[in-house]
Order: sequence, then C-alpha cells, then structure tokens
Amino acid sequence: MISEIRKLPPVYWLLNIFQMLEKLAYWTVLLQLPIYIAQKDAPGGLHWEQTVKGLIFFIWAAVQNTVPVFAGGFADKYGTRKTLRAAILLIAAGYLIIGTQRDLYLFTFGTIVIGLGSGIFKPALQGAVASTLNEKQSSLGWSIYFMLLNIAVFFGPPLSKYLREISWYAVFAGSAIIILSSFVLTFFLRNQIFFEKRNSESPIEVMKKIFSRLIQPKIYIFIILMSGFAIIYMQFYETLPNFIFDWTDTSGIVQSLRLPDFLTFITARGRMISYEWFYNLNAGLIIIGIVLLSRLVKRFQKLYVIALGTGLCALGLMFSGLSMLGSLTIAGFLIYTIGEMLTNPKFAEYLSESAPMGEKSLYISFLNLSMAIGLGGGSLLGGWLYKHYAEKASLAYNYLLTNFSDVKSVSVNNSFETLQIKTGLNAVDATNLLWNYYQPYKVWLPFLLIGIISVAGLILYKRKQKNNP
Repeated sequence: MISEIRKLPPVYWLLNIFQMLEKLAYWTVLLQLPIYIAQKDAPGGLHWEQTVKGLIFFIWAAVQNTVPVFAGGFADKYGTRKTLRAAILLIAAGYLIIGTQRDLYLFTFGTIVIGLGSGIFKPALQGAVASTLNEKQSSLGWSIYFMLLNIAVFFGPPLSKYLREISWYAVFAGSAIIILSSFVLTFFLRNQIFFEKRNSESPIEVMKKIFSRLIQPKIYIFIILMSGFAIIYMQFYETLPNFIFDWTDTSGIVQSLRLPDFLTFITARGRMISYEWFYNLNAGLIIIGIVLLSRLVKRFQKLYVIALGTGLCALGLMFSGLSMLGSLTIAGFLIYTIGEMLTNPKFAEYLSESAPMGEKSLYISFLNLSMAIGLGGGSLLGGWLYKHYAEKASLAYNYLLTNFSDVKSVSVNNSFETLQIKTGLNAVDATNLLWNYYQPYKVWLPFLLIGIISVAGLILYKRKQKNNP
C-alpha cells in the first residue's frame, strides 16, 4: 500500500489541500449553525423555529447540491483553476453575510451564496482528483481523499468551539479567512494541463450533454436510491446536534474520566461533553480506519458495500438518539461512522468509474443531485419532525399548555424554565419527565425506515446491473 501511495502524483496531494481548507471552513460553521439558528437557550443565537432552520437548510442544500450537476460539465469546459477561484470568493462572501445578518431573508441569501460557491467548488475539485487517478489507483485514491477530508473535519470542532467562545461572528469570519487562504494555492495550478479548457462546446451543447447523461436509467435510478443515504446523512450532522444538546446526558462520562474543561460545557443538568467533540469521534475514526477498511472491501461489489454502509448509517443514527445515555450515543456514532466509511468512497468511486474519459467532473457532479434530493427533503422532514416530536423547548411548552391553566403568556424560549418552576423539578428531573412523557427518540424511526428501503433498493438495483463494476 505504501508503494501505491508513493505513485500518486504531486497534483493529487495539492488538490487535497484545497479540499481540506474548504472542509475546515465549512465544518467550523456547520457545527454551530443548528445551535445558532434554532437552539432556544443559546445566548446570542437567532432563536428561530426548528421549521425555519429546516427551511434554511433545505434551500441551502437544494442550491449546493443542484448547482454541481451543471457546474461539473462547465468545469470540464472552462478549466478548474478559474472555476475554483470563483467558488472560493463566493463561499467567503456567504460566510460573511450570515455572520453579520439577523434578518431571515438576508441570512438565507447568505446561505444561498455559500451553496452556489460550494456547488461550483465540489465537482470541479472532485473531477480533477478523478483525472489524476487511474483504474488501479481509484479505490486507494478516493479512500485517502476522504481520510484527508476528515482530518480537516477533525480540526473543525476544536476550532469551532474556540471561535464560538470568542463570539458568534468570529466563527463566520474565521471560516471566511480559511477559505480565502486557498485562493493563493490556485496560482500553483497554472502549469497543469488538465486545468485548462478541455473542449470548445457551446454552453447549450454542454447542457444537452448533461441531460443526456442524466436520463440514463443506470444514473438516475442510482441517484434516487442514494438520496436515502443523504437523508440519513442530513439528520446525523444537522438535526442530531440539537438532540444531543437537548437530551443526551454525558455528565457521568465527564466525571468518571475526569475530562478537561476544553472537552466540556456547562448546562443546567451539569457538565457535559461538548457536542462538537462527538463529531470529532466520527472524524477521528474515519482518519484512522477509512484507508484500511477500503482495502478490506476492495474485492467486494461496490453496490453491495454501499448498501451495507447505508444500512449501518441508519442503524447508527437510531442508536445515537435511542436513549439519553451518552454511552449509547457514542455507540451510535461508532456504528454510523463505519457505515459512512463504507459508503462515501464507494459512492464517488462508482460514479467516477462509470464516467467516460473527459467527463469525470460531469459524472461526479451527479453524486450531488442525490444529495440535493436527500439533504433538501431531509432538512424539511427533520426540522418538522424535530420541532413537533423532539425539541425539548417545544415539548415543555406543550406540556405546560396541557397540564397547567395559567401559562398562556409563556413563550417557547422560556418554557423549560417555567416547567421547572411549575413542577418544582430540577433540570435533570424535568428532562426525564419530558422524555418519558413524549418519548422523543421516536423521531429517528422514520429515518431508520428510509435506510431499510434504500438498502433493499440498492440490492435489487445491483441484481439488475450484473455487468456493472
């Protein structure tokens, strides 16, 4: 394996630096955004509704994952260097907008700008990575790609937490600076031939080619099936943080392991592990295990590996929110992470190997269409389900309205504190009351069902595609 790694060209590693900087900036913001937008007891946050958060993420996901379907074809036409420069400037501008605007429409516009920039950035970069790899290097190259990507993700939580302790604005401005630093690297791409224009097709001809490839049954059926994985992925990274903040109790782990303060934060229920560090567990495991795991499954059929990974992701998400016990949440993260390590590299590898030469960016961009369907639909579904069936503040508000007659003036933002006053319970006992009364863990059951349907569909799809790699 070391010998194979040494054969990877220098430009492959340079492209991975681009990806790492973009992901570090993205995760520094993304880890805080669900809390900043909708957590009712987060000081300085926007305190909007979970359904509003879901709508924002829906629009963001729709733009970020629809644009690549078209941007990939145009990156092949106009060259990756120019495409990356435009994308970097758009992403940085978007971070600055959402960091300075508290108006819903301007804030949402900022996420659209980020989505547009990210949607241009991703297929251009991934298509360039695919062009540096031959068939023998593909499996190893994509697994290393996701390993390095997750090294950036691993540093996201501590950086995000550090910047958040300075101010909310520092989170967004810091991410803008990180992504802008990658602009300098574009000057080192000047002499690489595959970063120049590849053909003289007109924009209309490019659009025709995009749609002609997209309507192939082999492509669009696979995209629909993989949207199930994307829905689960959405909940893990953009709904589960709120669930952990509201319900998960890791105070026992903090005490027994005597964790240092930088890994924890203070809540009304005691000192807990900062939710950002749960995601570092995810990223750390991917860094350690993804290359080895990809080697172990290299000989297996790619679609069966993807199906297994999708199933484990659904199961892991369910375990992460099945109980308030922090240890069970950690177990869920472990299961989910194994599934993600199986799915993501094979997802990109399958589409890359399906692409004719000169169309790598185009085919890789189709990966994002399944993410547009899954993340967009998942954001709306997750936001609505969480608000009505799992958000602690909303459940406390409903409980007060149902059981007390003199709480008409109570708002959702202070409903949990009012519940404690009315019942005489402390924060731990009031949380247990709501958990037992409403059973918020049921919010994950629809996503487990979606995972099961996706797995079954992928298995049937593979049986219809016996000649696929």
